[in-house]
Amino acid sequence: MAVVSEAQAPKSIGASDRRFRLEGLGLTLVLVVLILFFTWVNPRFGTLANLANVLTQTSTYVIVAMGMTFVIAKAGIDLSVGSMLALSTCVFFGLIEAGWPWPIALPLMFLLAMALGAFNGLIIAFLAIPALIATLGTMVAFRGIALLHSAGKLYYGLPPAIVWLGQGKVLGVPVPIIVAALFVAFSWWLFNKTTFGVHVRAVGGNREAARLAGINVARVEVLVYTLMGFAVALGGLLWIARIDGTQATLGTAMEIHVIAATIIGGTSLFGGRGTIYGTLLGAILLSMLNNALVIAGVEFFWQLVAIGCIVIAAVTINNIRENRIGWISRIRHRRAPAK
Repeated sequence: MAVVSEAQAPKSIGASDRRFRLEGLGLTLVLVVLILFFTWVNPRFGTLANLANVLTQTSTYVIVAMGMTFVIAKAGIDLSVGSMLALSTCVFFGLIEAGWPWPIALPLMFLLAMALGAFNGLIIAFLAIPALIATLGTMVAFRGIALLHSAGKLYYGLPPAIVWLGQGKVLGVPVPIIVAALFVAFSWWLFNKTTFGVHVRAVGGNREAARLAGINVARVEVLVYTLMGFAVALGGLLWIARIDGTQATLGTAMEIHVIAATIIGGTSLFGGRGTIYGTLLGAILLSMLNNALVIAGVEFFWQLVAIGCIVIAAVTINNIRENRIGWISRIRHRRAPAK
């Protein structure tokens, strides 16, 4: 049995990164063209105030989509992110209303979300339940627990220090944009420059080969879903700070948005490959489209139709990309000289 050496790994990873840079360039051009088009249709869209508003609104989706990039690159999926966000934020508000100081309640919210994510990872890794089925079950369960906890109550009234995270500015830049940018930078480093990122892609590319190479596959899966929980907590914090409230229905259908953003960005739905920059562009593109439809006066239900069509198109493009990559690999294999 042939084993790929460490010296060979960076070469293959570098080739993948070059391809993703080209795809990221294409998506960047698409984003620029859409901005120009929407501005031409309605000049209000292209104002700095509106663009800042788009980036502020998409900050939560960007952060959660970063976590989803790790999950999908690992050949997984997480349908429970919206329910996880609702449950953790409702518990946080409940602690605040019960008189807990926010410096204590806030870390507990993060710990809860990370524990929920780790729970997903544990049942997937050790019970061998497919990620789609496992997270579909926890999506319903987490949402039910959130509804039981809140009893239909609408929470509001956060401490000013928390509200500042969603509504404050630093040198004129909204705080949510700054937090999202920092988390994107951290995610890029973790995904591309650490052993953990290499292991995530290795497990996603070939789970059995990764195990035979000495990678603790179960640990990688649990850590990936725990990171997903952290991303949900951080994104949820910005969301509730921006609107100064939460409820058990918060984040409904959020998973569709972040999965679509990740796939549009170029992360392989079959695992093994991913791109943080592409996911960032995908999340911004979807939020920008929603904003343009709102400005154009399109009804909310038609916005849902548009998002659904984009999801189908994204999966179709992903399949075409995978088939093209496989076709090129087969041609290169046939042309390679025999050793």
